[in-house]
Amino acid sequence: MKTHVVLTPANIEIEYRLAGAGSRLAAFTIDFTLQIIACLLLGVIILFGIYNYQFATLEGLEGSALALLIISWFSIYFCYFIVCEMAMNGQSIGKKIFGLRVIRDNGQPVRLQDSLIRNLFKSVLDILYIGLFFILFSPKHKRIGDMVAGTVVVAEHYGHIGPSLQSTHLLDSNYRARAGVEQLPHLRLNPEERDLLNAYMARKLYLPEASKQHLQRQWATYFSQKWQVDAHLIDDALLVGLLQLNEADY
Repeated sequence: MKTHVVLTPANIEIEYRLAGAGSRLAAFTIDFTLQIIACLLLGVIILFGIYNYQFATLEGLEGSALALLIISWFSIYFCYFIVCEMAMNGQSIGKKIFGLRVIRDNGQPVRLQDSLIRNLFKSVLDILYIGLFFILFSPKHKRIGDMVAGTVVVAEHYGHIGPSLQSTHLLDSNYRARAGVEQLPHLRLNPEERDLLNAYMARKLYLPEASKQHLQRQWATYFSQKWQVDAHLIDDALLVGLLQLNEADY
């Protein structure tokens, strides 16, 4: 199993499992099927709703109708992944089903310019199966578009905070007294810290115990120095509470 390791500015290592060719091909099959369905529906709307064709064939179409069809189909083919990746934080519908996500090499969420570049190369080269070749044989399972855009596709089990970590004991009075949760509103996460914490929480359930404890100590040390609090007060439940409270700040 290949992994992608990101070293944060706080010297905290976040390990991602790289998505393989099989899962990416399965996700693409779903996405491509949805694109075909969208193209067919749009074609019906254009031909029967706008141009009032009853039994239209491509050979018999007027120039304006044919041009509108081609432009619409290309827009769906090219823009589908860009719109999905921007709206779904690096995922398409197929990727979401199979637990895949596009991120930047530094672990940050994919940006619009990154998505444009990687999908431009996908539109040009993947029809020749060049992308599949690079996924199979490149060290990071990258297509040419990923190499140019500085992105990578990773596999994850949860897109945000794992369900078992969304614990209701954050509201428990004993927990408040122990961890000082009443002070949470005064603590802030910057966007990079929030994204990295989300990634950590999503993957910690699948980390070896030694790696998990090591990361927990790193987070505690980092935030104790930043906020000038005792490191033993900073545990994963406290960090989940911080993520929830800071979610509305950005």
